[in-house]
Formats: sequence, C-alpha cells, structure tokens
Amino acid sequence: MLSEEEIQERAKYCYLVFFQLSCLRSLELANPAHYMKVLEKSSLHLIDDEFILLTMEDEFRMGSTDCGLDYLITLYEGFAHAYCEVIEKQLTSIRDGIPGDFLEMLAAEMVHEETEDRIQESE
Repeated sequence: MLSEEEIQERAKYCYLVFFQLSCLRSLELANPAHYMKVLEKSSLHLIDDEFILLTMEDEFRMGSTDCGLDYLITLYEGFAHAYCEVIEKQLTSIRDGIPGDFLEMLAAEMVHEETEDRIQESE
C-alpha cells in the first residue's frame, strides 16, 4: 500500500500532466500532428509516456482534431481528484503547493511556431 506522501506525489504529478496538456490543447493547432512535436519540449517527458503517446497517435490516425488531448486532460484531472480523495485533500491545496514559476515554465514549454507567429502578428 502506498503511503500518504506517495499518493500526494502522484496527485501532484497527475495535476502537472493535466496542466501541461491543457496548455498544449489551448494552442488549437491547425495540424494535429504538431501537438506531438510540441510535446517533445515537455520537461515532464510526456512524449516518453507510452500511454500518452499511443493515445495521441491512435487519435491522430482516427482523424481527431486534438490528438485525444481532451480525453487525456479529463483522464489526468480525474486521476488527480481520485488521489486527493484517497488522502482527503482538496486538489486546490495540491495545486497551491506548486511554485508558480514552475507552472509558468511548464506552460512556456507548450509553444509552437504557429502560435509564436500569431503572437508576433498581434503585436
């Protein structure tokens, strides 16, 4: 059986995956294959996660416009909530314990040239 600390670490990791995948999804890339290219920049090494990669590849092959990101985001958010329920903590307390600069770094990793071009055009 996992200790409370181990469960809390898993909740935190699932929240971080949820957060970074949400940032990736917000790019709304025209070419779904680009999501996997951007994911290569993840310091969480999400592109190396076999489940995430296979899910995204399968969804891409089936013509999904987001490579299964909506599904993965919902799944990891659910995992985070489930772990929090086990240790009787609110997800907000896990989230608030993560340094803001770390979250900013994770968000900044999920940038694609297509998005950078749109930002520069609006300036």
